[in-house]
Amino acid sequence: MDFDLTIKNGTVIDGTGMHRRDLDIGIKNDTIVFLGHRIPDNNCPTIYAKEMIVAPGFIDIHSHSDFLWLIRPESDSKILDGVTTEICGNCGLSAFPLRGKILERRTQGLAKYGIVPTWQSAAEFYDVAEKTGSSVNRAFLVGHGNIRACTMEYENRRPDPYEVVQMGKDLEEAMQAGAFGMSSGLIYPPGCYATMGEITKMCKVMKKYDGFYTTHIRNEGDTLEDALSEAIEISKHSGVRLQVSHLKTSGSRNWHKVKNIKMILERAIEEGIDITCDRYPYIAAATDLDVILPNWVYEGGTEKQIQRLKTKKTRRRIAKEVSRDYDNSSWDGLMISSVHYDKNKWMESKTISEIATDLNKSPIEVVIDLLIDEDTRVDIFLFSMCEENLEKILGWDFVFVGSDSSMRAKHGILGEGKPHPRSYGTFSRVLGRFCREKKLISEEKAIQKMTGLPAQKIGLDRRGLIKEGYFADITIFNPGKVIDKSTFTAPHQYSEGIEYVIVNGKITVNNGKHLGITNGRVLRKL
Repeated sequence: MDFDLTIKNGTVIDGTGMHRRDLDIGIKNDTIVFLGHRIPDNNCPTIYAKEMIVAPGFIDIHSHSDFLWLIRPESDSKILDGVTTEICGNCGLSAFPLRGKILERRTQGLAKYGIVPTWQSAAEFYDVAEKTGSSVNRAFLVGHGNIRACTMEYENRRPDPYEVVQMGKDLEEAMQAGAFGMSSGLIYPPGCYATMGEITKMCKVMKKYDGFYTTHIRNEGDTLEDALSEAIEISKHSGVRLQVSHLKTSGSRNWHKVKNIKMILERAIEEGIDITCDRYPYIAAATDLDVILPNWVYEGGTEKQIQRLKTKKTRRRIAKEVSRDYDNSSWDGLMISSVHYDKNKWMESKTISEIATDLNKSPIEVVIDLLIDEDTRVDIFLFSMCEENLEKILGWDFVFVGSDSSMRAKHGILGEGKPHPRSYGTFSRVLGRFCREKKLISEEKAIQKMTGLPAQKIGLDRRGLIKEGYFADITIFNPGKVIDKSTFTAPHQYSEGIEYVIVNGKITVNNGKHLGITNGRVLRKL
């Protein structure tokens, strides 16, 4: 048998959760064609993987690389963390559709990267994506936030019958173009204005295309149980598969709820609902600073939001409402990760409390003034979770691993700012800290959560397992060395121990070095 590439003497963990085996692998074109104990002699390139783990390429089920990969197809931080496939378009925010105010907003936000959206529909975006090339495969979800904003902009009201039809058309167009499902971000505008009934209607439309529904639920803290139950009800009434994004118990007063949410999820599973979750292996969230504001502040879009922030009477109302959720100690756990303008760069890696002391202002004054000064474009870290709950959640069988982040790179504009370390180290952190050091879960289970299970949930064709006939997406790592290096203060550091990454049969990472190969594909729902 002729091969284009062979892998010998490695220990295979195949993504099914089964025990590891010492097997050789033969690859022809983009496919695994041989898996056995002794590969036939062959005059072709060979990777000798002795004392290394040979796993399916990791699938980042919760990614936000919708745009940045367009200027850096090499997708450095992801491929060097062992990721071969990203699922983009999460939290209700996607690359399509783009019209009206949401197109204006995205265009403004992407200008500093030199990205100009030349598309509006899903089909137009897929055309751009196909021509761009990438080091990793990408599948896309359509964001409910995009769909709603294209039809209703940022209005806080229920859609009329015509608008429901128009949103359904945008959703169908995206699914027909190849989207794998729909995401929602019920904490962000305009998704925060949608009712459960509206989301259920959209999911029923998506059900016709066998798409799955992934959601950043409406609340992850004080009303966590209600928000989780809402997501379950949407799945129950629409019949779609459900993926709960970055499952957490946010805020120390809510940490005890971890038992409750496990019971809620297990009860739903027992009732036959196809529900799974994902989680990143860190105790800090990353989001927009204005997420702490009351929902009514966002209505009408960014310009009206800033007008409200500038009005004295409205500022007082905002401060009063925010104080219900954020006391003096809360500001110690809220850190600025990146700002847009150079004049405020000094604030990056500082907490709101520290900035308030430096400027002799109250914390809420700092927040409001900074949002005005930066046209609301401020990213934060929110240290609101505990390690004990993180370990419990990662250990649950129905929880996968997802980064909740965009790809980055150490150089150029993508090396600026202070992105969350999960952009660089999510998967190697699980393997290094939670498998090897803490022995929280086995490598077999961890890899299954990174590969076979998410592939099955999403509906990826012949990916996620090391199996004859499957695409040759393979990550080979040193189990004694693999570790994340990225930190909150020095995030732009690639992981160690990811020795080889193969994408669709081509070696893309060789001895830990990115070769610049762009053999990834745009994946479409069949």
